[in-house]
Amino acid sequence: MLVTVQKNVHCPQCGKSYDFSNIQIRGIVDTIIFLELSCAGHMPLLATVTMSKKKVVDTKNKVNSDDVIEMYRFLKDFDGSFEHLFKENSTNNKNNSN
Repeated sequence: MLVTVQKNVHCPQCGKSYDFSNIQIRGIVDTIIFLELSCAGHMPLLATVTMSKKKVVDTKNKVNSDDVIEMYRFLKDFDGSFEHLFKENSTNNKNNSN
């Protein structure tokens, strides 16, 4: 979802694409995600993204209580910035391929 926003939403004042570090999730209500997109020297853009409620049943990978606890711990400390998260995952993927 954030990749789609990053590719398709541009600053209305200068036309530049937003870096991931400038996209922050400000809240989630049901299927609506509230984003703040910042561009240097310009007023931030507030945007909403609506996610569809497709019911997907995957019998191989059911969510268990450990998954819920792990996600809770992650979200508890998550600050809304994906830049650090993407850098961390990129570093882990490089280390795992060696």
